[in-house]
Amino acid sequence: MGRYDKTGRRRIFYINEKKFANSVHGKLRCKGCHTGLNQIPHTDVKKVDCSTNCHLKEPSTNKDFSHINMVNKYKQSVHGKNARGETIPFPEDLPDCKYCHNNRMYTPLNGLGAASQALLNETVGRCEGCHTKKEWADNFYAHFALRMKKRRAQKEIVTLCTSCHGDKEKMARHGLESVGTYKDTYHWKLVKYSVESAPDCVTCHVTLGHSIHEIRAKSDSLSPVHINNRIQTCSRQGGVQSCHPGATNEFSTGRVHAYGIKAEIASTKFDKDELSPDVAASSLLLKRAKVEIPAKELFHYNILKLLKLFYKILIAGVIGFMGLHQFFDYLRARKKH
Repeated sequence: MGRYDKTGRRRIFYINEKKFANSVHGKLRCKGCHTGLNQIPHTDVKKVDCSTNCHLKEPSTNKDFSHINMVNKYKQSVHGKNARGETIPFPEDLPDCKYCHNNRMYTPLNGLGAASQALLNETVGRCEGCHTKKEWADNFYAHFALRMKKRRAQKEIVTLCTSCHGDKEKMARHGLESVGTYKDTYHWKLVKYSVESAPDCVTCHVTLGHSIHEIRAKSDSLSPVHINNRIQTCSRQGGVQSCHPGATNEFSTGRVHAYGIKAEIASTKFDKDELSPDVAASSLLLKRAKVEIPAKELFHYNILKLLKLFYKILIAGVIGFMGLHQFFDYLRARKKH
């Protein structure tokens, strides 16, 4: 059972009951999130609202559980449609809850690094000493195991962020550079080769101990990448992952992402017709390029361009000379024979 939606995407309506039961929403009824299902065929189905109260109790307060706290944080973040009370242009570009979230399976009970099934049985058994309902104890333990570790590995996080931030045209509409400026850094190389302590997007853009729903613009004084907060962000003291504990002010004010299109725009007197369509369409990107790249950074960028050009010429010259040398050596050897 299924259908094709307006975009041509195939929608399958079958539900794997066992998988759903083992997911984070496995204890909820369908109608807890999907309203208007009282009649078949459904005629009054409402879009799911993640901020509504669930038919479950939040154990720390005994009130109806709701994602409203996270929804409010999301609305005030850079991804929210009304951050700071302003209407963001191109709201269709912004991710909603389902874009980043799926109905994640619970981490298996060995997800905490337990050495054996016997140890797992003993651990859950201790919970059941007080919490006599085994189903509840297993469910709570699985939830705990899921939250003890990052939900996604570093590469998964970068892949998720790249699905939006890798779109140059979309980023240009919002005055941003694409994720390519991150993928030209040492940080990305660590993630690429699966170094355990490698910093992904969340490591720097989310304040230690806070929710990923609270990502803020770098101009926001509460943002961890705001110029006044970078020492704490670079040192990341107090967390499991310690990056640069001896970070100084000079170190933290250095550039993290590589230079991108903004530096290129700021360093050149562009004719708008010479720009790629995705950049030329964004007056916001052109405006920000002049503001966000100060003279000092522009000088560094121009020096870097000259160094890159020098090394390209040097490498091409050395390899070209070696190739020419081998060619003449080959001709000489042929004459001898």
